[in-house]
Amino acid sequence: MQKTFVSVFLGISLDGCIAGENGDLSWLAELAPDSPDSTGYTALMEQVDTLLIGRTTYDAVLGFEPWPYAGKRVVVLSRRDFAPRHGEQRRAGSVRAVLEGLAEEGCRHVYLDGGAVIRAGLREGVIDSLTLSVLPVVLGKGVRLFEDGLPRSDWRLHNTRQLPSGVVQLRYAKR
Repeated sequence: MQKTFVSVFLGISLDGCIAGENGDLSWLAELAPDSPDSTGYTALMEQVDTLLIGRTTYDAVLGFEPWPYAGKRVVVLSRRDFAPRHGEQRRAGSVRAVLEGLAEEGCRHVYLDGGAVIRAGLREGVIDSLTLSVLPVVLGKGVRLFEDGLPRSDWRLHNTRQLPSGVVQLRYAKR
């Protein structure tokens, strides 16, 4: 069985937050007005065939207009049921088990999104590429990407660049 390639691509504050208090994401657009083309997000999404996102992230993006994942298979990792609005599917279990199931179904490149799902992916050692766009802000409080209890994992810096907004983007590959 072929392994699915797993990517993470997200904005992060200097103090390691991926969302502000109460899940606030407004600071991302405010401080990083770079286009999806210039950040590499568009190129990534051209390669990705499936998104595996957490329930909190799913609930947040449901309010976005237009739907940000149009044309992509979206799998929501959740124990709670929901009514899909854009063809989304619900799966439960470990990130590794869900990824193995997706690989069996032919998925080749999965984009993980959502703090809890990404942390689970880090704990389970299934992430192949980690792109962090570091925004020049200290939030002080919020949802942290790296929390106590994550096991050690070693990464190799693949690329670094400064975007026009001043955001520094770091792209790592799993060692």
